[in-house]
Parts: sequence; structure tokens; C-alpha cells
Amino acid sequence: MQVIYLDVLLIFNLYMNYLLLSLTARLTHTKLTFWRGLLGAGIGSLSSLLIFLPELPVVLSGMLKFAGAFLICLTAYGKKRIFRNCISFFGISFLTAGGIYAVSVCSEVTGISRNGCYYFDISLLHLIGFTVIAYILLSVMQFLYDRNQISENHYQVEVRYHQQTVSLEGLSDTGNALTDFYTGKPVIICDRVLLGTIAKPEHSHIVPYLTVAGSGTLEVFQPDEIIISPEHGTAKTVDALIGIGTQENGKAIFNPKLIRF
Repeated sequence: MQVIYLDVLLIFNLYMNYLLLSLTARLTHTKLTFWRGLLGAGIGSLSSLLIFLPELPVVLSGMLKFAGAFLICLTAYGKKRIFRNCISFFGISFLTAGGIYAVSVCSEVTGISRNGCYYFDISLLHLIGFTVIAYILLSVMQFLYDRNQISENHYQVEVRYHQQTVSLEGLSDTGNALTDFYTGKPVIICDRVLLGTIAKPEHSHIVPYLTVAGSGTLEVFQPDEIIISPEHGTAKTVDALIGIGTQENGKAIFNPKLIRF
């Protein structure tokens, strides 16, 4: 009978849960701070103690795992899009568990699985190698997904601020990765002239940016509502800031991750 070391069990699951949360956040374009991720991973690590209980019925074990995953995702990501994040977390966890099992078989690493919890007597070198492979595979998947999401669709970006509304032609561009330092929200860059019908924002601040073309600062503000409408599809209200700039094409440039999921 294999001995389970409590410290190895908790540290291994803390590491794996943080890795899974990071992979899920990257794939779903969800913000994840270090401390919230660590707290969520800690909850997942504590739930691994179920491995010490006798074998539970499959239904009860599944319910406990789902409740644990829900609490982990709620802690790490918040309530926004919680079910989407939970499903993604479950899917990545399932694939990762299969990957670890394959690595353990190939490298003759011993392990125990009980009540949906896993314990592997795996070396640090194997763990680092698996992490590198997981990030490479995810990067490839994300690249293919992002590339397929870029289309020739035409968009309208409607910006409402107080009692005034302006509609701009939108451009989906992965090159716009500008994020506000203070709020963590993405920034939609709009032409200053075309925004002229909107009164000067009462509350705005400056955000520095850096591109291949140079660096500078951009005035940003929080409008009351932003709606992005594709030519073919459903309009979506997005949570973002408006950056006031000078666009040669006169379009509102946004990152496509705003209209995904």
C-alpha cells in the first residue's frame, strides 16, 4: 500500500490548482490576480484531503468535486461568467489529469486516485516538464482559436455617455492589448474627432501605452454603456473603457476577446 505524505499532497495540489486556474484564465481571457488565484488554489488543495476518506459513491463524489470547483472558480475569478469558467476549469482539469496519468505511466511514477482526488509521487523535474508542455499546448490551441475568431465581419460600436450617444465603425484587432492599469479593464481606442459629439468626460485619467510604433499616453474614461454590434450576429454590451486617440482609419479599435463567450 502506497503511503500518502500530507505535505506532498497539499503542495502538489496547490501547485496543480494554480496551474489549472492560470490555464483557464488564459484560455477564456479572464482576469486572474496572483492572490485570488493562490486563494482559489488553496481551497482546491484542501479539498484534496477527501482522498483520505473511504471510497464514496460516484454521484456523491462528483457532486463534491463540482461544488469544490465552483467555489475555487468563484474565489479566483468572481461571479462574472462563473458557469463558463467552471466548465472550462473542469475541461482543462480533465485533460490535465489524463496528461499526468500518461506521464506517470511512461515514467513509472506511482500514484493514487480516490474520490476524484489525485496523489502522485512525482519528481520536481517531471512536474516542471509537464508544466512546460501544458503551456506550449495551450498556447498553440489559443493561437489557433484566436486566428479563427478574426473575421471580416463589420462592427458598430455604440458609446453612450450621460444623455449623448455616438455610433462608430468598429475594428476587431488582436493588436490592441491596451488595459487600464487602475481598473484592469480593456480599452477601446476611438478617434477624438468622431467622439466630438460627446461632451468632455467629467472623470478621466491618463494611461501610458507602448507599441512597435512608439509610446505615449492616452486619455481614457468610463462611459455609461458600450454596445458592439456585428453585421451578422447578436449585439453585446461590453465592460471596457474608451481611449481618446487619433485613428487614421477613424474606427473604434477593440480586442476581439471583448465579444467572445
